[in-house]
Amino acid sequence: MMREIYVEDGSLERRPGIFMIGSPNVGKRTLLSRLLSADVPDTSDLSGGILCQGWTIQTKYYSADISIWTADLNKDFSFGALPISNDLAGLVMVFDMSDESSFIALKDWVASIDLEKFEILLCIGNKADLVPGHTAHVEYRRYLQKRGESTSDPHPDFWDYGIDEDEGCSLLGEEESSMEIRQSWLEWCIQHNIEYVEACASNADFDKCLSVDGDIQGVQRLYGALSAHMWPGMVMKTGETVSASLSVNKNEELCMCGS
Repeated sequence: MMREIYVEDGSLERRPGIFMIGSPNVGKRTLLSRLLSADVPDTSDLSGGILCQGWTIQTKYYSADISIWTADLNKDFSFGALPISNDLAGLVMVFDMSDESSFIALKDWVASIDLEKFEILLCIGNKADLVPGHTAHVEYRRYLQKRGESTSDPHPDFWDYGIDEDEGCSLLGEEESSMEIRQSWLEWCIQHNIEYVEACASNADFDKCLSVDGDIQGVQRLYGALSAHMWPGMVMKTGETVSASLSVNKNEELCMCGS
């Protein structure tokens, strides 16, 4: 089945690209909106097509014009339907941490494609705030408490924030704990040379509280990974167009929780 492609500008097909994919309702639209710091247009209802948007990456060193292609992972999707399927530099896979089936769908899809064609490989576990017992809940409560103290108007919800073990969507099975499931995600990503990132695109403050083995996560890490890449045609702030490798500290321009 041929799917409709929504392209903002015909010139986008000539830019180096990133492909974002995941099951419906895993938060791709919100993640994209946060990354671009802009509202995603109404055509982002991906049930009937593939969305393409332009993005200019701006760092203290350079700027680069790229395109971001986004699609729902379902039975109708065909990777070959992308006009630039052979010219994509990055693959960003998104799943819902509170719905393990969305991760399984990605695993099955990855088995049918060649990952070696991508220079950037990211797997985003989104909706971390829906995972009961996630360590970020503790950091987020601390952030809310500090914010309440600084405004001299602490709300009771600040002190009681959190998801109880019997509330929300749980990843816990009869035999597997959430930690075991999370470890299986990490191992799969390591096996396929994919960087695993956790995020909460719908809550920027919670997103900043996420950490995996001490490394910054969330939209900040997604931006850091993409901005550290050597993009064809990148222009240095001095005006020079470069083709050599450019290394950017992934923690640069990033903010710690509660800052």
